[in-house]
Amino acid sequence: MLFNSTHFLFIFLPIAMLGFHLLGQFGRRPVITWLALVSVVFYAVWNPPYVLFLLGSVAVNYLCATLIARAPATSALRRRLLFAGVSLNLLALFYFKYLFKLMLLLDSVHLAELHPHPILLPLGISFFTFTQIAYLVDLSQEQAELQDFLSYLLFVTFFPHLIAGPMLHHREMMPQFNKTSGFALNSSDVSLGLTWFVLGLAKKVLIADNLMGTAEQAFAHVGSLSSASAVTGVAAYTMQLYFDFSGYSDMAIGLARIFSIRFPLNFDSPYKATSVTEYWQRWHITLTRYITLYLYNPLLMSVQRRRVAAGCNVTRKALATPGGFMMMVAYPTMATMVLTGLWHGAGVQYLIFGLIHGVYLTANQAWRHFRQPTVKPATGVTRFGLMVVVYVQVAFALIFFRSSSMHTAVELLHDIAGAHGLGSLASLQGGWLAVALFPVVWFLPNTQQILGQETATAVPIPGPGAPTTLAHEQAPSVLARVRWSPTIGWGLTMAALFFAVLVSLDRPATFLYFQF
Repeated sequence: MLFNSTHFLFIFLPIAMLGFHLLGQFGRRPVITWLALVSVVFYAVWNPPYVLFLLGSVAVNYLCATLIARAPATSALRRRLLFAGVSLNLLALFYFKYLFKLMLLLDSVHLAELHPHPILLPLGISFFTFTQIAYLVDLSQEQAELQDFLSYLLFVTFFPHLIAGPMLHHREMMPQFNKTSGFALNSSDVSLGLTWFVLGLAKKVLIADNLMGTAEQAFAHVGSLSSASAVTGVAAYTMQLYFDFSGYSDMAIGLARIFSIRFPLNFDSPYKATSVTEYWQRWHITLTRYITLYLYNPLLMSVQRRRVAAGCNVTRKALATPGGFMMMVAYPTMATMVLTGLWHGAGVQYLIFGLIHGVYLTANQAWRHFRQPTVKPATGVTRFGLMVVVYVQVAFALIFFRSSSMHTAVELLHDIAGAHGLGSLASLQGGWLAVALFPVVWFLPNTQQILGQETATAVPIPGPGAPTTLAHEQAPSVLARVRWSPTIGWGLTMAALFFAVLVSLDRPATFLYFQF
């Protein structure tokens, strides 16, 4: 079921809210049961048979969690159970997401006569799979507690995040699910949540979906585009992806807040970043947190242990040497980003996407370590120039991210370079919306700033693996005039915006991150 469908807006969501409010008077368990039930129904509407896979995944992982919790701490049995649980999750992910592409590759190079048939990818499989892997890992390290099954089921399946994130952490969600009171609709949370949701819905329907045609047309005619048409198509896609995912993230946070559940921020004006490192702190924030905690940090610790065993230093001074930098920064960064690229999909183009960002991040870290510039936020023209540079870097990588194959990506790069002519202003037809959005993404306040919710909205994750909190740029002066408040004026504005969305809801388009 899509957030931007009339069935969701006028049937599912009102029923979910009504049941939540009525059952709240009976305490925690009925409410948790209700939210878990409607979440399963939400998933089943997409493809009923696949809800059995979702429930099976939850049941198997909960069984693994129970066995891990009962096994003695630091025992070999606990380690074997963790390995089995993680392996089962990864095998399921491999089957649905990578097996078909692998069979196609083997068939294409004539290593096997397989003639494979496409395998339907369960919606949100990456999100609910890696969420459960993280829980098993933390449980095995005694950084999590075994929950009752209903709380665990809701944690994994809660419909606002089930399909495309944010990637939730048990430490920020379980305390909210385990509270003993407050299970009823709260007027303040409902008004804020609905406003947040409508703003995200408008981003998706009124902006992202209107850019879709321009982007798809460009990528469908790769190899015959003028340079201007190719650049326009790439610009349209970068803005489509931006507002599609920003809109989804806003909708997810808003829906959760309606039920007085606080999700972490997942999108924070990434095109305002002045480095690719900062970009990843702003884009898909919960994914960045996840790969830092469960990929980058373990890789770094493994490298440090091997260096210590070999008699090498792991100090800051050692880090500033070429060899130390390559082993303790470049290697874990590149490995992490390659895996992140492959997380987004099976294909060489996703591998290249990860490699490109790995190079970006490694180069940024090298600049910090070896040039040691003064740590001072850029301002004015310098800041604008850096934002432009970061956007161009990100747009280049997104060519591979969006392309259906490496061949398509290379052909598009040839088009951009002028292989079929430079084109003219007429080539920009359909791309003016994308051009008009650059001042919006660079200079205007974002949703959480407008709503007065600039800081993370959930319990912070403590520990050495937690990413550093991003220092926000000073809020634009226009913010004081557009700051949200639960007033009649804002209510009428949101009603008008919602009406504009409904007028445009002819055929709801899926979210781009559904394919991951």
